[in-house]
Amino acid sequence: MDLMTYPRLSEKIRNDTFHVFDLEPFLPGCKLLVNVSTLIVSLFVPSCDSNEYINNEYIIAQRILSETEMRVLLPLLSTPLCCPQEVLQASYQCTYDFLLCALLSSDVDIQAQWNDLVYEQRVRLSIAHSHSKQRAVMKGVYNALFVLRQKFKPLGFTIRAKREGYYIAPVTTLRETLR
Repeated sequence: MDLMTYPRLSEKIRNDTFHVFDLEPFLPGCKLLVNVSTLIVSLFVPSCDSNEYINNEYIIAQRILSETEMRVLLPLLSTPLCCPQEVLQASYQCTYDFLLCALLSSDVDIQAQWNDLVYEQRVRLSIAHSHSKQRAVMKGVYNALFVLRQKFKPLGFTIRAKREGYYIAPVTTLRETLR
């Protein structure tokens, strides 16, 4: 699959476009503001008086992410209750520009190409699992997940695994926060 042939939608997206993700199920009253161009995520409480999301007095914390971490985080935020491994692997394998196009565009052709990439990764992971090599294939994703957990635990949420994939969850104990 030639990922360089996609439209350069990401050039528009990279002009400091922000995406807001609701963390209500995990952190009531909080939202995560993601700047896809500078790779900064901000945990904040929106103002009760207006819809202005960027106001320093309401920002609780910020984290700077690497591109790899952002490529793993975006699909998790898009499907926080269960993000399948093949989706995370596809987001890790594709370019950041293509991932932004796939997740932030409604272009039918790009969505079809994204679905093809996810299917390819599902097949690849299935083969790797049958040969007991899934850990090696997923190593990059696992490393990114490890770092994301470390960065987000002090903010009150983490990333957990279950059979179907990964999900965002609140940190449940002080002991878990200190780990």
